[in-house]
Amino acid sequence: MDTHKRTICKLVFPSLLGILLFLVPVRYQGGTEIVVGIVGSRLKDAMGQALVPILVAVILISALVSLWHRVRPIPLLARHPALAGYFSPTPFWLAARLLGAAASVLTLFRLGPEEVWSMDTGGNMLWSILPTCAVWYLVGGFLLPFLTEYGSMELLSSLFRRVARPLFRVPGRAMIDCVTSWMGSSVCGTYLTISQYESGYYNAREAATIITNFSLLSISFCSLVASMLGLGGLFGQFYLTIVISGLVCAVITPRIWPLCRFPESYDPASGKQASEEVPDGMSSLQWGWRQALARAEKAPGPVAFVKKGAASAADLMFTTLPVIMAFGTPALMIATYTRVFDYLGVPLGMYLELFGVPDAMEAGAVMLVGFADQFIPAIIGSTMPAVFTRFLLGCICILQVLYVTDVGALVLTSRVPFRFWQLLVLFLERVIICVPLVVLCGRMLGVS
Repeated sequence: MDTHKRTICKLVFPSLLGILLFLVPVRYQGGTEIVVGIVGSRLKDAMGQALVPILVAVILISALVSLWHRVRPIPLLARHPALAGYFSPTPFWLAARLLGAAASVLTLFRLGPEEVWSMDTGGNMLWSILPTCAVWYLVGGFLLPFLTEYGSMELLSSLFRRVARPLFRVPGRAMIDCVTSWMGSSVCGTYLTISQYESGYYNAREAATIITNFSLLSISFCSLVASMLGLGGLFGQFYLTIVISGLVCAVITPRIWPLCRFPESYDPASGKQASEEVPDGMSSLQWGWRQALARAEKAPGPVAFVKKGAASAADLMFTTLPVIMAFGTPALMIATYTRVFDYLGVPLGMYLELFGVPDAMEAGAVMLVGFADQFIPAIIGSTMPAVFTRFLLGCICILQVLYVTDVGALVLTSRVPFRFWQLLVLFLERVIICVPLVVLCGRMLGVS
């Protein structure tokens, strides 16, 4: 087989496998799921009760080795810069790792105040959220290169650029991130975007825009939220409202502060690696095919593929899991055991009253709690008597996108120049923009 045919095979077969793994929904246990989601679920089930102690061990290693290396450099890490990168956080992130380690140990052994380890706070983080994230990191870290390294992103980027660039101010390949989130997991879609930024295929503004607008929760999770809120009979209206409101919001937010002020610089470690500009005399398909072949020609072989996947998974496990525990546990403690969100939610409740939302003040507080974790509004909102209020809360808890417990921690520990205050501002912007959109769609679709 000549070189050109080998390159085509290297483009086609791994890319088709990546599309099958991440973008094609299949029937599974009475629902719809993508293949990597099924693989993750089976892996999680196979590890069973051993998974949580293993994760606590990983968090402890991350925290204690990082502390040791800062106090007294470890020779092994000094000789291997790539390995040292996992254990060389800044003082702030070192403190976060230590806090996450303390919270995980207290929760695992139920030590100290119950407010720390109860199933509403640390227990929820350790036994529910953390295992789900860890499995996605492992599966995604190893399998995502099939989608990103062999040319399919270059081909699809060229085809979608005429829609994505003028509407959302992002490259065409961002549509792949969107589908990955909608068919699989917001964590997986966010990780895909971060990996593309750190590889030089998005600039900082594009990466922040994609994470903020396209890392939605999967269709299966939307169905779960609708069921929890007693909206199973309204799922068609529920999901259509989410799609319409999400698309309109994605058109607006990139054009206002703070997204519009994000730098258009690329990751310093990678630089700019791709351009969507189509040369004169070529169609988008021709240019995309040429770019895809060039990418496939440089794609990693089997050994490099495994090494890259292992490095990605290790980076996520050691750097992000402790931070999820460190941020998520206090956030859930505040939401569960204090009235902080009740007081902070008063302005939002007054905003909801403008649109005639029943139980507006209570709904405003519940909606704001979503910044701690996207699942809490669905849990609390299920007790709301008004159907329309439950409909609004369900839509908003999915449309808000940004929350501390996993997506926020993943973004803040990445090289994307995201700050915590920007996360909070964008969360509030999305809520403020989406409330009237959801109200309008709900009323037009007959939800009452």
